[in-house]
Amino acid sequence: MMGILDVERLTSLSNEQCEIILDVAKNLQVIADLSQADIFIDCLLEEDNASLIVAEAKPTTIASLYKKSMLGQIAFEEMEPGVLFSLKTGKPIFGSRGITKERGIMQQDIVPIKDLHGETIAVLIKERDISQVVQNERNIEQLMKATNSEDKQRVFQAIVVQEIHHRVKNNLQVISSLLRLQMQRTHSEEVAEVFHDSISRISSMALVHDYLAQRGIEEADIKLLIQQISTLLVSSSIIPDQHIAVSVEGESIFCPSDKATAVALIVNELVQNSIKHAFPSRNYGAITINLRQRKQMVTITVTDDGCGIGDPFSIGEVSSLGLQLVEMLVEEKLQGVFSFPISEKGTKVSITFPIVSTEVHSY
Repeated sequence: MMGILDVERLTSLSNEQCEIILDVAKNLQVIADLSQADIFIDCLLEEDNASLIVAEAKPTTIASLYKKSMLGQIAFEEMEPGVLFSLKTGKPIFGSRGITKERGIMQQDIVPIKDLHGETIAVLIKERDISQVVQNERNIEQLMKATNSEDKQRVFQAIVVQEIHHRVKNNLQVISSLLRLQMQRTHSEEVAEVFHDSISRISSMALVHDYLAQRGIEEADIKLLIQQISTLLVSSSIIPDQHIAVSVEGESIFCPSDKATAVALIVNELVQNSIKHAFPSRNYGAITINLRQRKQMVTITVTDDGCGIGDPFSIGEVSSLGLQLVEMLVEEKLQGVFSFPISEKGTKVSITFPIVSTEVHSY
């Protein structure tokens, strides 16, 4: 997620100055993960009206603002006036806003990097997505213009709900970043796996709060959440060269936020266990998740075409902690039932729980 160019070859900086920039670059990934932002180092080019991106780090806990690498890109003064201003004056800039080429509205903070003589040799740039912040500002403007007290109350409640979920999501992502950094320091595969499982659980919870923060509501489409969780689990699998296809079938079902969080954690455990334990003798497989609602009862089944529950590598015997967590969440949070229906091939797990919703959703 991090890259750096040959600063000495591409700039007119001295060896001593280049070493200072390289020392700063060593910490870029940590800064990106903890600040949940894209981090860059820019150096002034000889033309004096342009800068060169010589180092970058994309956050591993949230989506980057950029799909492609920005290394080697040249920014001219008319496009990045703040960067050039900081490079030329040595003064920091905080809270500058702009539109990225690839995605939404971002906030840019720029801090000069100076050598031992106080000369500015580069700038450290932090860019983060503030689309949600801007949306909240627009909601507040709408609130101020509203004349009807009921309209004001409705808009105010939506803003409060969004802000709460947004802050919870950010806190969870910071915890995830700290655990990931700690995981990188361990040399034990067993300990690394424990960290990986914990990070996966926290990320699933963060997805729920991100969904609710984006929409300002207290109900979540658990089918959409399960699709996102499945994609995250497959992409972050710690087993190399493994090709697992996960499909989500059935209807969209809306749950209150507390039940949605429980479902996210349950599906996280079941899918993760299938990925890790259902295919011990091969590096491919299929996992199917089906959602069905009949009146006020919801049934979610997770089926894999792996070795089956009777195998010593199966979910039931290897991941007792995961099963205990699933059973606890199903019984205490969902007031539901957890079972292993008979399956001709592989393992099939089913959870059934009641749900009451008075809202009608249409899209």
